[in-house]
Amino acid sequence: MAEERKIQVDEMGLVFGKTMIIFTVLGVIMMVIPAILYFLGIRPYIPLAEVSKYWTGSAAEFWRQVKGFEVHGYGWIFKNLGYMDTLSMLGVLLLMITPLISMLAAVFKAPSLTYRILLLVGAAEFIISLLFKTK
Repeated sequence: MAEERKIQVDEMGLVFGKTMIIFTVLGVIMMVIPAILYFLGIRPYIPLAEVSKYWTGSAAEFWRQVKGFEVHGYGWIFKNLGYMDTLSMLGVLLLMITPLISMLAAVFKAPSLTYRILLLVGAAEFIISLLFKTK
């Protein structure tokens, strides 16, 4: 029989990992449930039959042809959260920021000031990468 080995993980690592698990599961649930309701035809922002007609064009073309307007940014999602296809985007948003949430949660269990500073620098880099476009 193989020898059992115990792995020790510090409290900061455990908090980071548990936070990642919790928010990943929540994000997936927040994506999947509205998506299922959308595919069942419950409160769609864009009817399912319309979506596939315009897949070959650009995003700008898609919005012009399907909804008759141009989309700039993600504000349209927050204005249309009553629809299942846009509500599922909140799950995507939560998944996107889960590493940031986990870093910030781990700060409170960091064993030293050095770790706290490194986690906060990592969090700041994460925020900057979300806010600024890259080429």
